[in-house]
Amino acid sequence: MAKLGAEDEQEENPVSSTEMKTVIKSLLKPPPPPPTHDSNHQLSRPEQVVIFRLRTGHNRMQQHLHKKLRAVPSPMCPCGDAEQDAAHILQDCRNLQPLRREIWTRPVPLHEKLHGPVEALHKTTSFITRAGLHV
Repeated sequence: MAKLGAEDEQEENPVSSTEMKTVIKSLLKPPPPPPTHDSNHQLSRPEQVVIFRLRTGHNRMQQHLHKKLRAVPSPMCPCGDAEQDAAHILQDCRNLQPLRREIWTRPVPLHEKLHGPVEALHKTTSFITRAGLHV
């Protein structure tokens, strides 16, 4: 059979053996597993940005603007009780207490507000938006 095949006219094949090996390996390789996504990937892009900025502390709150960028004279929150950061805004700021009670009817830990299920993240982004904060 090999002799008969060798006697037939052979096609011009511009593919090198190295390239052919690569093609064959890619065809035999199992497909990658589906990506795992946390709740953040189920949010809209603007909501993702808000959550990311709150999680990392790279935002437009007084503490970051004062300590990292020296753009404001003080890191203090307008309420005067503490430095304005994500934890203070989401948990303690007395100026935002009525809105906080409206959105979260029960006490919710900070970790859940920033890393919880998609419903919790929606509440967090809604809180920031309704509070008029630009993070």
